Amino acid sequence: MPRPLHEAGGAVDSAAWSAAIARGDEAAFAAFYAAWFPATLALARAVSRRDEAFCLDVVQDVMFAVCRRMPALPDEPAVRGWMRSAVAHAITDRVRQEQARRRREEHVAEERGDAHDGEPWHALLRDERAQWLAARLAELPASDQALLAARFADGPSVAAVGATFGLSEDGAHGRLRRALQRLRHLATEWWHGS
Repeated sequence: MPRPLHEAGGAVDSAAWSAAIARGDEAAFAAFYAAWFPATLALARAVSRRDEAFCLDVVQDVMFAVCRRMPALPDEPAVRGWMRSAVAHAITDRVRQEQARRRREEHVAEERGDAHDGEPWHALLRDERAQWLAARLAELPASDQALLAARFADGPSVAAVGATFGLSEDGAHGRLRRALQRLRHLATEWWHGS
C-alpha cells in the first residue's frame, strides 16, 4: 500500500492516530483521513480496477470503518496492513452489493415478463400494488425511508445511513426490521382485503 502523505509539519504518526481514533478523538480521525485518503484511493483503484466513483465509495466505506472500529495499532506497518484489509473488505462488500442488486433487477424483470403473458389484469395488479407500496413508503418517517433505500438500493450501508440519524448499527437494523414488518402487515391486510 502506498504510504500516506506527510503532514505539513512532519512525519505522519498513524499508530498514534489509531490509538486516538480508538478513544473517539475526532481531530485524530480528521488528520488520519486527510493523510490516508490519497493512499487509500490509490489502493482501491489498483485492487479493484474500477472507475473513480466506485473507488471513492470504497474509500468512504473504509474511512467509516476507521471511524467506527479501528483499534489502537502498534506501528505504521500494522496500520498499513489494517488499511489494506479494510480496502479489500470494502471492495468485496461493494461487489456483493452490486451482484445482489443485479439479481434483484433480473428477478423483477423476470416477474414483469411473466406479467405480460397475455393476461392484462396481471400488469394492472402489479401496477396497483406498486402504487400502494409507494404511498405507504411516503407515509414512513424520513429515517425509515432512508434505511429501506439503503437496504434495497445501491448506496450507503444501513449502518452508515443509521449513523446519520444517530442510530447505532444494531439500532438501524432494528428500525429497518420494524419498518419492514409494518409494511408486510399492511400489505397482507390490503392484498387480502381486510
